[in-house]
Amino acid sequence: MTVQSQLRAFAPGILTLLAVAAATQAATQPLPEANPLSAQPLAALSATRERPLFVPSRRPPAPAPVKVVHHSETPASPPAAPNVVLLGIIDENAGESAHAVVRLGAGKPLRLRIGEEVAGWKVARIAGRSLVLTLAERSAEFTLFNGARPNRASPAAQAAVASDRRTQSRSGHLPQN
Repeated sequence: MTVQSQLRAFAPGILTLLAVAAATQAATQPLPEANPLSAQPLAALSATRERPLFVPSRRPPAPAPVKVVHHSETPASPPAAPNVVLLGIIDENAGESAHAVVRLGAGKPLRLRIGEEVAGWKVARIAGRSLVLTLAERSAEFTLFNGARPNRASPAAQAAVASDRRTQSRSGHLPQN
């Protein structure tokens, strides 16, 4: 027998086998249900029973109550003016390009122009002896030679330094650092 004749003899059996396999596979897969609500339990559909769809008195459900939260905290106070010491004003070209030399705390001196920021505050104005910084609606003015001497020693410290100088001048020598 040739290969062709063997295939003709087995062809009806192979076709039958393929048909049985396809039918088995179709039987194991669930068929899609015609009504998607049939998969839902009746207990889950209670809203439809309580509020029927086609009744003239049907209204939307009442909105959920809104929780009112009371904040007992006081609003945060705005930041304090920066700890700026105005060291000098450099006025070039008759005020057109003035600079302010400032120091923040114990840091290095900074050179500021109008519009620049220092510690979040903006330089608004540089005048002959003053610097004005602004933050929102707040402003802080710093002046040169305002009479306050921030680095001035206390009277007790001044007396101790004076007595130490007198002792040094009597002994004739200066202490070594």
